[in-house]
Amino acid sequence: FVAKDACPGGFISVERLERMVIDELNALSAEYLDKDELEQKIEVFNSVQSQKDKLASELAAYGKKINEYSKGIRDLYMDKVKGFISEADYADMSQGFSRERDRLQRMVAEGERQMASLDEKIEAGDYRRKLIEQYSDLEHLNRQIVDTLIDHISVGKRIKGTKDVPIEIYWNF
Repeated sequence: FVAKDACPGGFISVERLERMVIDELNALSAEYLDKDELEQKIEVFNSVQSQKDKLASELAAYGKKINEYSKGIRDLYMDKVKGFISEADYADMSQGFSRERDRLQRMVAEGERQMASLDEKIEAGDYRRKLIEQYSDLEHLNRQIVDTLIDHISVGKRIKGTKDVPIEIYWNF
């Protein structure tokens, strides 16, 4: 962890230093996870989830209208076959129905892309949370954890009359 000549006069056992670093990391993780949980409830859940709910409602309404226009086209065709409307009226009305149905189908496709984007945002938040959780409640440090999280550690001189050795951890985050 620390070279012998890095802190003249300062000494701490590797086991004790490791325990102090783990305790500090666990405290930071718990604090961050609590803040993250609050942030996620307020920002992500309320914002992204409400966007998803609104979008899902809109997509359902568009789907219903698409079905209505498709049924309208079928009904128009039957009216033309039965002679209730002229060929010109059928062509004019069915074109209008088809254009509106196609417009709604494009809106549904765009809405589905937006829904996928919202899902990705939620997944990204979950990934960040898992990354943080993997460093909480640690038992031991390893080289990868130390290299990832710690820039360096300063070890001070033992406080007279106690066994306490002050350390200062400089994190990479």
